[in-house]
Amino acid sequence: MNVKIIKIIRLKCIFFLVLFSCSLLFSNGSFSVETISQEDGLRDGPDYSEALVYYPVAASNSLPVVILVPGFTNSLSDIENWGYYLASYGFVTLLVNVNSIFQPPDYRSAALLDGIVTMREENGRLDSPLFGNLNIEDFAVGGYSMGGGGAQLAAQQDSSIKAVIALSPWLDNPDVTLNNSTSILFISGEFDNVAANDYHTNVFYDNTSDTTDKMLYEISGGDHYTVASPYSDQEMGLKIVFWLEKYILSNLSNCDSLIIQPSNASDFSTNIECPSIFIGDITEDGNVNILDLLLLVSWVINGNVLSESEVSLADITNDGVLSIFDIIMLIDIIQSR
Repeated sequence: MNVKIIKIIRLKCIFFLVLFSCSLLFSNGSFSVETISQEDGLRDGPDYSEALVYYPVAASNSLPVVILVPGFTNSLSDIENWGYYLASYGFVTLLVNVNSIFQPPDYRSAALLDGIVTMREENGRLDSPLFGNLNIEDFAVGGYSMGGGGAQLAAQQDSSIKAVIALSPWLDNPDVTLNNSTSILFISGEFDNVAANDYHTNVFYDNTSDTTDKMLYEISGGDHYTVASPYSDQEMGLKIVFWLEKYILSNLSNCDSLIIQPSNASDFSTNIECPSIFIGDITEDGNVNILDLLLLVSWVINGNVLSESEVSLADITNDGVLSIFDIIMLIDIIQSR
Protein backbone atom coordinates (compact mmCIF):
# COMPACT_ATOMS: atom_id res chain seq x y z
CA MET A 1 0.00 0.00 0.00
CA ASN A 2 1.22 3.50 -0.81
CA VAL A 3 3.13 5.03 2.16
CA LYS A 4 1.24 8.31 1.77
CA ILE A 5 -2.12 6.51 2.01
CA ILE A 6 -0.94 4.68 5.14
CA LYS A 7 0.02 8.00 6.75
CA ILE A 8 -3.39 9.50 5.92
CA ILE A 9 -5.20 6.49 7.41
CA ARG A 10 -3.01 6.68 10.51
CA LEU A 11 -3.74 10.40 10.97
CA LYS A 12 -7.46 9.77 10.58
CA CYS A 13 -7.32 7.02 13.20
CA ILE A 14 -5.50 9.33 15.61
CA PHE A 15 -8.06 12.06 14.95
CA PHE A 16 -11.02 9.80 15.72
CA LEU A 17 -9.23 8.38 18.75
CA VAL A 18 -8.76 11.89 20.11
CA LEU A 19 -12.42 12.69 19.49
CA PHE A 20 -13.47 9.48 21.24
CA SER A 21 -11.19 10.21 24.20
CA CYS A 22 -12.57 13.72 24.54
CA SER A 23 -16.12 12.42 24.47
CA LEU A 24 -15.25 10.07 27.34
CA LEU A 25 -13.36 12.77 29.20
CA PHE A 26 -16.32 15.09 29.33
CA SER A 27 -19.10 12.52 29.40
CA ASN A 28 -22.23 12.83 31.50
CA GLY A 29 -23.64 10.09 33.70
CA SER A 30 -25.90 7.31 32.48
CA PHE A 31 -29.30 8.91 33.18
CA SER A 32 -31.30 10.96 30.71
CA VAL A 33 -32.39 14.29 32.20
CA GLU A 34 -35.63 16.27 32.31
CA THR A 35 -36.51 19.58 33.98
CA ILE A 36 -39.31 21.00 36.13
CA SER A 37 -39.96 24.74 36.14
CA GLN A 38 -42.31 27.03 38.01
CA GLU A 39 -44.56 26.91 34.95
CA ASP A 40 -44.82 23.16 35.55
CA GLY A 41 -46.02 23.69 39.11
CA LEU A 42 -42.73 24.02 40.98
CA ARG A 43 -43.15 26.20 44.09
CA ASP A 44 -42.29 29.91 43.76
CA GLY A 45 -40.45 30.61 47.01
CA PRO A 46 -40.32 34.09 48.60
CA ASP A 47 -36.51 34.07 48.99
CA TYR A 48 -35.61 33.40 45.37
CA SER A 49 -36.62 34.86 42.01
CA GLU A 50 -36.34 31.83 39.75
CA ALA A 51 -35.94 28.09 40.12
CA LEU A 52 -35.37 25.10 37.87
CA VAL A 53 -35.10 21.40 38.74
CA TYR A 54 -32.99 18.94 36.74
CA TYR A 55 -33.82 15.33 37.52
CA PRO A 56 -32.73 11.87 36.32
CA VAL A 57 -35.36 9.92 34.44
CA ALA A 58 -36.16 6.37 35.59
CA ALA A 59 -33.85 6.58 38.60
CA SER A 60 -34.43 4.67 41.84
CA ASN A 61 -36.51 5.78 44.81
CA SER A 62 -35.33 8.18 47.56
CA LEU A 63 -33.37 10.32 45.12
CA PRO A 64 -30.67 12.56 46.61
CA VAL A 65 -31.21 16.32 46.31
CA VAL A 66 -28.62 19.03 45.60
CA ILE A 67 -29.48 22.75 45.66
CA LEU A 68 -27.21 25.30 43.97
CA VAL A 69 -27.18 29.10 43.76
CA PRO A 70 -25.08 31.30 41.42
CA GLY A 71 -22.91 34.29 42.27
CA PHE A 72 -23.02 38.07 42.16
CA THR A 73 -24.82 39.40 39.02
CA ASN A 74 -25.17 35.82 37.71
CA SER A 75 -28.29 34.17 36.31
CA LEU A 76 -29.20 30.49 36.45
CA SER A 77 -27.75 30.05 32.98
CA ASP A 78 -24.28 30.66 34.43
CA ILE A 79 -24.44 27.40 36.41
CA GLU A 80 -27.02 25.43 34.42
CA ASN A 81 -24.44 22.89 33.24
CA TRP A 82 -24.08 21.70 36.81
CA GLY A 83 -27.80 20.99 36.92
CA TYR A 84 -27.72 18.75 33.89
CA TYR A 85 -24.42 17.10 34.78
CA LEU A 86 -25.34 16.13 38.35
CA ALA A 87 -28.80 14.93 37.31
CA SER A 88 -27.19 12.65 34.73
CA TYR A 89 -25.38 10.99 37.64
CA GLY A 90 -28.60 10.47 39.58
CA PHE A 91 -28.77 13.63 41.71
CA VAL A 92 -31.92 15.74 41.57
CA THR A 93 -30.54 19.28 41.29
CA LEU A 94 -32.47 22.46 42.02
CA LEU A 95 -31.02 25.75 40.79
CA VAL A 96 -32.30 28.87 42.55
CA ASN A 97 -31.37 32.53 42.27
CA VAL A 98 -31.75 35.47 44.63
CA ASN A 99 -34.47 38.10 44.20
CA SER A 100 -31.82 40.60 43.13
CA ILE A 101 -28.66 39.48 41.37
CA PHE A 102 -26.74 42.10 43.38
CA GLN A 103 -27.61 40.62 46.78
CA PRO A 104 -24.75 39.44 49.07
CA PRO A 105 -24.03 35.89 50.33
CA ASP A 106 -26.51 35.88 53.24
CA TYR A 107 -29.37 36.35 50.76
CA ARG A 108 -27.99 33.47 48.72
CA SER A 109 -28.00 31.39 51.89
CA ALA A 110 -31.68 32.26 52.35
CA ALA A 111 -32.40 31.24 48.74
CA LEU A 112 -30.78 27.83 49.34
CA LEU A 113 -32.78 27.26 52.52
CA ASP A 114 -35.96 28.27 50.71
CA GLY A 115 -34.99 25.75 48.02
CA ILE A 116 -35.06 23.00 50.65
CA VAL A 117 -38.64 23.98 51.46
CA THR A 118 -39.47 23.79 47.75
CA MET A 119 -38.04 20.31 47.32
CA ARG A 120 -39.92 19.01 50.35
CA GLU A 121 -43.11 20.37 48.85
CA GLU A 122 -42.22 18.95 45.43
CA ASN A 123 -41.90 15.52 47.02
CA GLY A 124 -45.53 15.85 48.16
CA ARG A 125 -46.95 17.48 44.99
CA LEU A 126 -49.22 14.92 43.31
CA ASP A 127 -48.59 16.21 39.78
CA SER A 128 -44.81 16.17 40.14
CA PRO A 129 -42.80 13.44 38.37
CA LEU A 130 -40.79 13.36 41.62
CA PHE A 131 -43.81 12.76 43.87
CA GLY A 132 -42.80 10.60 46.84
CA ASN A 133 -39.44 9.86 45.24
CA LEU A 134 -37.04 12.23 47.02
CA ASN A 135 -34.80 11.93 50.04
CA ILE A 136 -36.02 14.97 51.99
CA GLU A 137 -33.96 14.25 55.09
CA ASP A 138 -30.42 14.73 53.74
CA PHE A 139 -29.55 17.62 51.43
CA ALA A 140 -26.44 18.97 49.74
CA VAL A 141 -26.13 22.69 49.04
CA GLY A 142 -23.60 24.55 46.99
CA GLY A 143 -22.92 27.66 45.05
CA TYR A 144 -20.60 29.61 42.85
CA SER A 145 -18.69 32.70 44.04
CA MET A 146 -21.00 34.55 46.48
CA GLY A 147 -23.22 31.50 46.16
CA GLY A 148 -20.38 29.38 47.55
CA GLY A 149 -20.17 31.77 50.46
CA GLY A 150 -23.91 31.52 50.96
CA ALA A 151 -23.75 27.71 50.94
CA GLN A 152 -21.40 27.77 53.93
CA LEU A 153 -23.81 30.04 55.79
CA ALA A 154 -26.83 27.89 54.92
CA ALA A 155 -25.21 24.73 56.29
CA GLN A 156 -24.72 26.46 59.62
CA GLN A 157 -28.48 27.01 59.89
CA ASP A 158 -30.03 23.70 58.81
CA SER A 159 -28.95 20.32 60.19
CA SER A 160 -30.56 18.49 57.25
CA ILE A 161 -27.70 19.80 55.09
CA LYS A 162 -25.09 17.03 55.06
CA ALA A 163 -22.68 18.29 52.38
CA VAL A 164 -21.49 21.62 50.99
CA ILE A 165 -19.95 22.37 47.59
CA ALA A 166 -18.17 25.75 47.54
CA LEU A 167 -17.09 26.76 44.02
CA SER A 168 -14.66 29.72 44.08
CA PRO A 169 -16.50 30.88 47.22
CA TRP A 170 -16.60 34.56 48.23
CA LEU A 171 -17.42 36.05 51.64
CA ASP A 172 -16.72 39.53 52.93
CA ASN A 173 -16.10 38.16 56.43
CA PRO A 174 -14.07 34.93 56.55
CA ASP A 175 -14.46 34.69 60.33
CA VAL A 176 -17.96 33.23 59.93
CA THR A 177 -16.40 30.11 58.40
CA LEU A 178 -15.05 29.19 61.84
CA ASN A 179 -18.57 27.84 62.40
CA ASN A 180 -18.41 25.37 59.48
CA SER A 181 -19.27 21.92 60.84
CA THR A 182 -20.76 20.27 57.73
CA SER A 183 -18.56 18.30 55.34
CA ILE A 184 -17.35 20.81 52.77
CA LEU A 185 -15.60 20.66 49.41
CA PHE A 186 -13.77 23.77 48.18
CA ILE A 187 -12.86 24.03 44.49
CA SER A 188 -11.22 27.09 42.93
CA GLY A 189 -8.96 28.19 40.09
CA GLU A 190 -5.27 28.85 40.63
CA PHE A 191 -5.46 32.36 39.16
CA ASP A 192 -8.78 33.51 40.58
CA ASN A 193 -8.60 37.31 40.70
CA VAL A 194 -12.21 37.78 41.84
CA ALA A 195 -12.27 35.56 44.93
CA ALA A 196 -8.51 35.32 45.39
CA ASN A 197 -7.59 32.06 47.11
CA ASP A 198 -5.36 33.69 49.74
CA TYR A 199 -8.28 35.85 50.89
CA HIS A 200 -11.18 33.47 50.37
CA THR A 201 -10.97 29.72 49.60
CA ASN A 202 -7.73 28.99 51.46
CA VAL A 203 -8.84 31.02 54.48
CA PHE A 204 -12.23 29.27 54.58
CA TYR A 205 -10.53 25.87 54.42
CA ASP A 206 -8.09 26.75 57.20
CA ASN A 207 -10.90 28.21 59.33
CA THR A 208 -12.95 25.03 59.05
CA SER A 209 -12.23 22.77 62.00
CA ASP A 210 -10.12 19.66 61.43
CA THR A 211 -12.94 17.71 63.07
CA THR A 212 -15.06 18.52 60.01
CA ASP A 213 -14.44 16.56 56.82
CA LYS A 214 -13.05 19.01 54.29
CA MET A 215 -11.21 19.13 50.99
CA LEU A 216 -9.49 21.88 49.01
CA TYR A 217 -8.86 21.42 45.29
CA GLU A 218 -7.23 24.25 43.35
CA ILE A 219 -7.22 23.75 39.57
CA SER A 220 -3.93 24.54 37.89
CA GLY A 221 -4.25 27.43 35.45
CA GLY A 222 -7.90 27.96 36.34
CA ASP A 223 -9.58 31.30 37.01
CA HIS A 224 -12.76 32.42 38.77
CA TYR A 225 -14.97 31.13 35.96
CA THR A 226 -13.43 27.67 35.53
CA VAL A 227 -15.62 26.16 38.25
CA ALA A 228 -18.91 27.52 36.83
CA SER A 229 -19.27 24.46 34.58
CA PRO A 230 -18.33 20.78 35.07
CA TYR A 231 -17.30 20.66 31.43
CA SER A 232 -14.36 22.95 32.16
CA ASP A 233 -12.59 20.11 33.90
CA GLN A 234 -13.62 16.44 34.14
CA GLU A 235 -11.64 15.74 37.31
CA MET A 236 -13.51 18.56 39.04
CA GLY A 237 -16.87 17.14 37.96
CA LEU A 238 -16.06 13.64 39.18
CA LYS A 239 -14.69 14.94 42.50
CA ILE A 240 -18.10 16.48 43.18
CA VAL A 241 -19.93 13.30 42.16
CA PHE A 242 -17.71 11.24 44.47
CA TRP A 243 -18.23 13.81 47.25
CA LEU A 244 -22.00 13.54 46.98
CA GLU A 245 -21.82 9.75 46.84
CA LYS A 246 -19.93 9.69 50.12
CA TYR A 247 -21.84 12.29 52.11
CA ILE A 248 -25.36 12.01 50.71
CA LEU A 249 -25.58 8.39 49.57
CA SER A 250 -23.16 6.94 52.16
CA ASN A 251 -21.55 5.14 49.23
CA LEU A 252 -17.82 4.65 49.80
CA SER A 253 -17.08 2.79 46.57
CA ASN A 254 -15.26 5.83 45.10
CA CYS A 255 -13.83 7.14 48.37
CA ASP A 256 -10.24 6.30 47.37
CA SER A 257 -10.70 8.18 44.09
CA LEU A 258 -12.18 11.12 46.00
CA ILE A 259 -9.12 11.68 48.21
CA ILE A 260 -6.47 11.17 45.52
CA GLN A 261 -4.84 14.42 44.41
CA PRO A 262 -5.91 15.25 40.83
CA SER A 263 -3.20 15.43 38.20
CA ASN A 264 -4.11 19.05 37.43
CA ALA A 265 -4.18 20.36 41.01
CA SER A 266 -1.92 23.31 41.82
CA ASP A 267 -2.95 22.89 45.48
CA PHE A 268 -4.74 20.02 47.21
CA SER A 269 -5.51 19.31 50.86
CA THR A 270 -7.90 17.08 52.75
CA ASN A 271 -8.32 15.52 56.17
CA ILE A 272 -10.54 12.70 54.88
CA GLU A 273 -9.55 9.09 55.33
CA CYS A 274 -11.23 6.17 53.60
CA PRO A 275 -11.93 3.04 55.62
CA SER A 276 -10.68 -0.30 54.40
CA ILE A 277 -13.57 -2.07 52.71
CA PHE A 278 -13.73 -5.84 52.32
CA ILE A 279 -16.31 -7.57 50.17
CA GLY A 280 -18.49 -9.45 52.63
CA ASP A 281 -17.67 -7.15 55.56
CA ILE A 282 -21.29 -6.05 55.73
CA THR A 283 -21.03 -4.82 59.32
CA GLU A 284 -17.93 -2.78 58.31
CA ASP A 285 -16.01 -3.80 61.42
CA GLY A 286 -12.89 -4.85 59.51
CA ASN A 287 -13.68 -8.56 59.68
CA VAL A 288 -15.66 -11.02 57.58
CA ASN A 289 -17.35 -13.39 60.01
CA ILE A 290 -20.59 -14.98 61.24
CA LEU A 291 -22.07 -11.56 62.08
CA ASP A 292 -21.88 -10.58 58.42
CA LEU A 293 -23.49 -13.88 57.44
CA LEU A 294 -26.38 -13.40 59.85
CA LEU A 295 -27.00 -9.88 58.54
CA LEU A 296 -26.90 -11.02 54.91
CA VAL A 297 -29.32 -13.89 55.60
CA SER A 298 -31.70 -11.41 57.26
CA TRP A 299 -31.52 -9.03 54.29
CA VAL A 300 -32.14 -11.80 51.75
CA ILE A 301 -35.06 -13.31 53.69
CA ASN A 302 -36.75 -10.01 54.51
CA GLY A 303 -36.05 -8.26 51.21
CA ASN A 304 -34.67 -5.12 52.91
CA VAL A 305 -34.26 -1.92 50.88
CA LEU A 306 -30.53 -1.22 51.06
CA SER A 307 -28.21 1.66 50.29
CA GLU A 308 -25.75 1.41 47.40
CA SER A 309 -22.83 0.99 49.81
CA GLU A 310 -24.59 -1.87 51.62
CA VAL A 311 -25.31 -3.62 48.33
CA SER A 312 -21.69 -3.17 47.20
CA LEU A 313 -20.48 -4.99 50.33
CA ALA A 314 -23.08 -7.76 50.31
CA ASP A 315 -23.36 -8.52 46.57
CA ILE A 316 -20.59 -11.14 46.59
CA THR A 317 -21.55 -12.47 43.15
CA ASN A 318 -21.58 -8.93 41.77
CA ASP A 319 -24.79 -9.50 39.82
CA GLY A 320 -26.73 -6.59 41.34
CA VAL A 321 -29.08 -8.88 43.32
CA LEU A 322 -28.79 -10.29 46.85
CA SER A 323 -29.68 -13.97 46.85
CA ILE A 324 -28.89 -17.41 48.23
CA PHE A 325 -25.83 -17.46 45.97
CA ASP A 326 -24.31 -14.52 47.86
CA ILE A 327 -24.94 -16.39 51.13
CA ILE A 328 -23.20 -19.51 49.80
CA MET A 329 -20.18 -17.52 48.61
CA LEU A 330 -19.98 -15.63 51.92
CA ILE A 331 -19.94 -18.98 53.77
CA ASP A 332 -17.04 -20.07 51.56
CA ILE A 333 -15.17 -16.83 52.32
CA ILE A 334 -15.65 -17.24 56.07
CA GLN A 335 -14.58 -20.90 56.02
CA SER A 336 -11.43 -20.08 54.04
CA ARG A 337 -10.22 -17.59 56.66
